[in-house]
Amino acid sequence: MTAWDDLLGTALVGTGRRPFDLGDSAIEGAARVTADSPEAGVLAAAALAAGYRRAGWTPRIWRGTPAPPAAPDERPECTPAAAQILELLLTRSIRLEVGTELLTLDWLRAARRAGRRPPHRLLPELLRFGTTAAATRALVKDVAGPRGAWLAGHNPSWSWAVTVPPGEVAGRFATGTRAERLALLADLRSAEPDRARELVEETWTTEPAATRAGFLDTLRTGLSGRDEPLLERALDDRAATVRAAAAALLDHLPASSRAGRMAERAQRLRRDDGSFDLPGEPDESARRDGVTDHREPGLGRGASRLIQILAATPLSTCDSGVAASIETADRDVVLGWTKAALHQRDPAWLAALARHQPTPELIAALTPEAATEILAGQGKLDARFGGLLAAAPGPWPAGFSLDIVGRLRAGKAEAVLRLAARALAEHLHPRALAVVEDWLLALGTGHQATSRTLRGIAHALTIRATILQEFT
Repeated sequence: MTAWDDLLGTALVGTGRRPFDLGDSAIEGAARVTADSPEAGVLAAAALAAGYRRAGWTPRIWRGTPAPPAAPDERPECTPAAAQILELLLTRSIRLEVGTELLTLDWLRAARRAGRRPPHRLLPELLRFGTTAAATRALVKDVAGPRGAWLAGHNPSWSWAVTVPPGEVAGRFATGTRAERLALLADLRSAEPDRARELVEETWTTEPAATRAGFLDTLRTGLSGRDEPLLERALDDRAATVRAAAAALLDHLPASSRAGRMAERAQRLRRDDGSFDLPGEPDESARRDGVTDHREPGLGRGASRLIQILAATPLSTCDSGVAASIETADRDVVLGWTKAALHQRDPAWLAALARHQPTPELIAALTPEAATEILAGQGKLDARFGGLLAAAPGPWPAGFSLDIVGRLRAGKAEAVLRLAARALAEHLHPRALAVVEDWLLALGTGHQATSRTLRGIAHALTIRATILQEFT
């Protein structure tokens, strides 16, 4: 039993049943502390032990070759004011209604654009942030630089930030855990996508199905036509999860052979007037290409199969005008084209579909300029509009930012304000700060929730403006 376990036991049963003496305890430094009572002694020992467990450890005696130093980092350090902001964000000493993650990402992006680094003393906090917020790891690793990668090599929980030397990649891929191998592939795909795919191909036949499917998911980064042979091979895999993963990736490759096969199926179903017949039972070839019995909500099997075919068909094969095609098409056809546009990221189709029937998914896939142009034409400030506004990418133009705050205020759209609070805090142009503060000052009593939301947005805009100023 450790000294900490012994202390916990005493705290649970009480000093009356289990006497405790600071001087006799095995807690580091306890002999130099005095206490007026056994209870005070337990509390003092807990304070010492907690601090020791958090920071007071004895480094092991190194008997081998000393670890090499970190590689040099030539980037200049950020300003003291910028460092202070980052520290407050990472330690969450700033309280914001929208949270601190968005502003932390703003700070990291600004630092990367400016070619500056955080002070070395903040690297542990930055690595902890990346550990808990997995989606930010690539950005965190980039900003942390070589010193961050060196530090991560000394803590297993930060292994995601370690830069693996090229000569060790194959060995680590062969001996690592499944999670370590997936992380290695994801990192390698950003720099050497072909090398990552080669590693997958080398062990493909010996991996279990779950691992094969996981390996395919890492190909999303840097996906290109060079990955097509492996994905075609995976369409014949014995595991349904692997086949589905391969089909999902091929949906993003409109120049692939599978896309051509889907285009041929769509062409056979197309009538002279531009509408489509519903497909029948899929043959073996169609099932191999990913046409399944999955049913879309509220639609039958035939309509669902048509959606799957159109979703994997290159939009370039549509020979009529985009807008005209959408306006006259049936619901299932529009849904298939929507999925295809989201997969292929075709800007013309995305914009036309969003104008026809905007959804959060379509709005999120547009450029900030296209998204805000469409939202500016939306009239009703209801929950649906709030969802669209929350999905709109940023940064938003100054004109739209000023207009949307004015519309929300004039329309007393407090529900929309709360729905889109995070997006407003993240994407509003700095010039909108004055109108947000004016709205806040004009609020009377009885609007506590709205006041709290506006204060959070104003606070976030102020910090964002300071971040931009420090990295300009």
